[in-house]
Amino acid sequence: MTDQSVLISEQDLSAFIVGVLNAAGVPPADGKIVADCLLMANLSGVDSHGVVRLAHYLRRLENGTINPQPDITFKQTAPSLGYVDGGDGLGHVVGYHAATRAMDLARTAGTGGISVGNSSHYGMAGFYAIRMAEEGFIGLSMTATDRFLVPFGARKAFFGTNPICFGFPTDGIPVLLDMATSSIPYGKVALAAAEGQSIPDTWALDAEGNPTTDPNAVAGLHPVAGPKGSGLAMVIDIFCSILAGMPWGPHINQMYAEMGGRRELGHFLMAIDVARFMPLATFKKNLAEMLTEFTSLEPATGFDRVYYPGQIEGLRRQQRRADGIPVDLGLAEELAGLGARFGVPFPG
Repeated sequence: MTDQSVLISEQDLSAFIVGVLNAAGVPPADGKIVADCLLMANLSGVDSHGVVRLAHYLRRLENGTINPQPDITFKQTAPSLGYVDGGDGLGHVVGYHAATRAMDLARTAGTGGISVGNSSHYGMAGFYAIRMAEEGFIGLSMTATDRFLVPFGARKAFFGTNPICFGFPTDGIPVLLDMATSSIPYGKVALAAAEGQSIPDTWALDAEGNPTTDPNAVAGLHPVAGPKGSGLAMVIDIFCSILAGMPWGPHINQMYAEMGGRRELGHFLMAIDVARFMPLATFKKNLAEMLTEFTSLEPATGFDRVYYPGQIEGLRRQQRRADGIPVDLGLAEELAGLGARFGVPFPG
């Protein structure tokens, strides 16, 4: 919370999001799924994937490139596999249904793998993995995105920053490794641009494939760990795009630059039933012992403690649920404008 932001409760923001989406033709139940996903990001401190995206989704709903009431279909292709066609709906709703199908299959077959096609931006990958972990499953969630990652050894962007997430059940904050395949999040570039600051020349490349210190000239980001991140981005695109029969790499509709076209995004989600290996309580006990030992490690110079993946975000969710979600004043003004246009009062 700063003097440039306002605190709003999760409940109030959720009601606002649902109300605005409903006014745009999205059924209330689907709007609640979108609100839950966006606010999971805000609560976790991943504000780049939170309510700041609402205006964009509304623009696509209004221009018809996202269907507010999609016909989401499911075809089971094997005892533990299936395909979800999202009908060009909101990706959060499509992803939620895919996670449900993955868990249904896993309850019967032990695992459930779902290929998803004809979807759109599905928000924070961790939203689906957390949901599966809270149900006692190991959850896997990944999505293809439009090109912005420059493959190792190349000069031009080819893949998206393709995120991948693993979630593991605990009796407290789930273990959640939620990562993009770029070496830095684009949010750092955007922040530097907004503040008029330069960036290190190791962060990104310009349109000619040269290192740049100008955040406004960035046309692509480097992959994390060089060839490893580059290869992982390709693997994610194979799972999410090729396997789903969707456009891949540079052929994916650009989220902001190509507003007139359908997104045609693919995702891949999987649930693994821990109880098929050992009692869930035993798994959680063993994992708790690992986490206790891990977080007891002596911190390095400059660090106050050692956190496990997802722990910082989980602690932030607890704090923000109690104190409210900080919304930048500029964003609050934009949301208030949306509310006025759709007849839904903004709570800020």
